[in-house]
Amino acid sequence: MIHVYTRTIEYNSDKPDLYYGLGIAYTRINEFSLAKAAFEKATEIDSNLYNAYYRLGQISLLYRDIESAEKYFMQSIYGETEGKAYYQLAKIYMIKNDKNKAGIFINRAIEVDTKYYEITANEPIFFSIKQLIEKPNNTENTNKIIESEKEKEISDYLDNTYYLTKVLNEKKVK
Repeated sequence: MIHVYTRTIEYNSDKPDLYYGLGIAYTRINEFSLAKAAFEKATEIDSNLYNAYYRLGQISLLYRDIESAEKYFMQSIYGETEGKAYYQLAKIYMIKNDKNKAGIFINRAIEVDTKYYEITANEPIFFSIKQLIEKPNNTENTNKIIESEKEKEISDYLDNTYYLTKVLNEKKVK
């Protein structure tokens, strides 16, 4: 798959979707530095490629680069990544111990998609700010934008990889 993207890019170097696809292909084989470079190129060509910014945020989290992750998630607040980006920003602000900002961003995520209310209720990182989290009036899922199965799959993969590396890093420290 990577070979197909790289050969196609040789003839269509101005197509951001090709670089995005290349980034996804590199992600699937855990070549995160190459994936990052591909996603960065995609955003250079098209600054409205919000999924690429979101992927850059996820990769930054893998490398424990919280500042870059914050920047990229801020740039991904639009379309199908809006709720997810707000949720990730809330987690970042919890890590930074800025509970007020975390509360603001988790409430924005819930406004975009009420599923984040339930997710937050079960996420230990948010237990200390439960009083800041607003219960939605309507618990029916309010997300108007449907994430493609391909995008959901890669998001889940990167999230799971982040949690795995976090656990492994914590075991090394102990």
